[in-house]
Amino acid sequence: MKRIGIMLDWQIVQKAKDGKQSYEQLPYYVEIGKELGLEPVFFHPRHVNLHSDTVIGHFWNGRRLVSSKVPIPKVIHNRVLSGDPATRKMIRELGRSRKVFNGIVVRDKLKVHKMLWDNYLVRPYLPQTVAFQPRALERFLSTYPVIYVKPAVGSVGEGVVRIEPAGKQYWLISSGMKKVLPKSRLLRELERWVGSRRFIIQEAVPLACYRGSTFDIRVSVQKNGERKWGVSGMVAKVANPNNRLSNLARGGMAVSINAVFSSLFPEEKANRVKALLSHAAVEIAKQYEKFFPSLADLGLDMGIDKHGAPYLIEINVRDQRYSFYKAGEVEMFKRTYQRPMEYAKSFLK
Repeated sequence: MKRIGIMLDWQIVQKAKDGKQSYEQLPYYVEIGKELGLEPVFFHPRHVNLHSDTVIGHFWNGRRLVSSKVPIPKVIHNRVLSGDPATRKMIRELGRSRKVFNGIVVRDKLKVHKMLWDNYLVRPYLPQTVAFQPRALERFLSTYPVIYVKPAVGSVGEGVVRIEPAGKQYWLISSGMKKVLPKSRLLRELERWVGSRRFIIQEAVPLACYRGSTFDIRVSVQKNGERKWGVSGMVAKVANPNNRLSNLARGGMAVSINAVFSSLFPEEKANRVKALLSHAAVEIAKQYEKFFPSLADLGLDMGIDKHGAPYLIEINVRDQRYSFYKAGEVEMFKRTYQRPMEYAKSFLK
């Protein structure tokens, strides 16, 4: 049985060695691997020894991970998300001698926006996005009804604030804060919030609502065994009514895409909207791939307006996938594990 490397975050490996669960479903890798004639080897980049061409690999024994020194696999799916320079350096080094897919990419939201904006076919899906500056903030407040201020690099909604009108004043909303401020205080508060960190200002997509709350859609876009992009699944994430954030870590709720769309559109229109979302997601993935050819597994946060027009909100290069599980979409959940394994196998034929 040929081996496939699965590089995981350090904490994930340590938890699994202790028999504890995380968002990574290691048994799925093993189960799918058996079907494909593959054996997954789990490890973190610090487990690698390039001089001896070996790795302290970890194998699932049904209850936990057990370790064994083995040759470095020829094909590796990178699931590590780390800013640690040594870890990133090792991932790059591995990419020189092995097929490492989903390698190191730029995660800066403004840079990603500019990369996507290069393609005129993708532009209609992109909300206006600029670097945070006081003048730009005032311009966005006078141009768009709702805006977001976000860290240039961040995930799970951490550090995100939403600004929307409250009469002649403004709501300032985050996961731990909700208050009304006059414009002058709002500007001062946001400058303090941002400080010297790199933030962006983004037009809020005019999202459709489900049962009175806005929602966005996690679209899993992955390459298959034929090395072609396709959509492995979609799931709606309904916003927490208190902070207006849809991230599950911030109180959002995962709901079946069919349940949401059937409440908004007739069946034929719902299918057309899903097809539009799929087309947009694949086009976005292809454009992003032009800058990072190792990409093969993405989680796109997308939205639709009340007419069903698709918009991109954010690209996630290490989709945690658990929104599919939370919504009860077990088949989609498993498919998000299967497609990367099929893609990996295509390099071993």
